[in-house]
Amino acid sequence: MGCGGGAGCYDLGFIVTQIIYRIGENEFASMVEKLGREETNSIEGLIRVGLEYGDHDKDGKMDDRRIENEFPELHKLLKSK
Repeated sequence: MGCGGGAGCYDLGFIVTQIIYRIGENEFASMVEKLGREETNSIEGLIRVGLEYGDHDKDGKMDDRRIENEFPELHKLLKSK
């Protein structure tokens, strides 16, 4: 997925994770189910960097969160595709 490299991918990943938090893991998973393997790989990568490097709790530091913990059902779906 073209996201502009480095910082652009981190920013896009953070935005994707914010969307998941906003609409809910199940709603996002229902959209991801319709995607092919290449797209799900890209989405998973964006989610991973968004969680790891994003500042979700707004404390000025990277949060180092993991998809396995934050979105376990979505993680299972992504791994099954």
